[in-house]
Amino acid sequence: MSIKNGLAVLVSFQSRELELKCIDSEIADVERERAAARAEIEAAVGEVDAIRAALEDVRSAAKRLDIDLKSAEEKVTKFNDQMLTVRTNQELWAIQEEIGHAERAVSAVETKILEQLENEDSLTVSIGQKGNELTHVRESVDAAIAEADNKEAELISVKAKVDDALSTLQERIPEDLMKKYGNIKMVRGGLGVAEILDEICLVCNFKMRPQLYADTFNFTDIKQCENCGRILYVAERLGITSGVDSAQDDIAAPNSDQPVDSEPATAGDIAS
Repeated sequence: MSIKNGLAVLVSFQSRELELKCIDSEIADVERERAAARAEIEAAVGEVDAIRAALEDVRSAAKRLDIDLKSAEEKVTKFNDQMLTVRTNQELWAIQEEIGHAERAVSAVETKILEQLENEDSLTVSIGQKGNELTHVRESVDAAIAEADNKEAELISVKAKVDDALSTLQERIPEDLMKKYGNIKMVRGGLGVAEILDEICLVCNFKMRPQLYADTFNFTDIKQCENCGRILYVAERLGITSGVDSAQDDIAAPNSDQPVDSEPATAGDIAS
């Protein structure tokens, strides 16, 4: 395989790897969206459960108050019965005082029972409202999860195609070039190939020597950036769109009249 063809395949291979990385990132985003949707349901369910638990507490407290009320009323009855047996004013005053305490206790318990009934009514209304909200949340979340599932399925399908393309491309890349690319990529954060434009490495922005640019332009050999060590290529010589053009949105690819196999350039010509 010629140096030119090897570089062309390697650049395409890196492009596919970056595409695969983006797909994996999108799949991770979908899973986060799905997790957030599920968390929304859990939060809504938690609110309803909390209100139901509070309602159960109120009802349990109401039962205890009913017992307290019955006990207080029994005391009032007991003291009223005892009044029939008093013999002295002192005993009468004592019984009347006990009756007063018992009646106030009855009144206090009745007040608490009324408060608990109001709380129970309020919580019952809240459960109805939160239950309706939960129904709407479930519908919204179910739709969001279904959309996320569909999106994930599409991404997985695209990923499978990119994986196949990567395997095909890798088979075409010379073993020594693939090994060099892998080593550079491992050291340089996932990018083993860099475009050179106007003697500038577009990844690390290092300005090359004119001769290095000329050698890269003319496919003299596989050349590497003197600063970052990445394998260099000139986009127009491979017949592909420059990364600078791609970043500028809809800027046309290199002039189709420009032959890919143009005459070799000298260091002086390129530098001028």
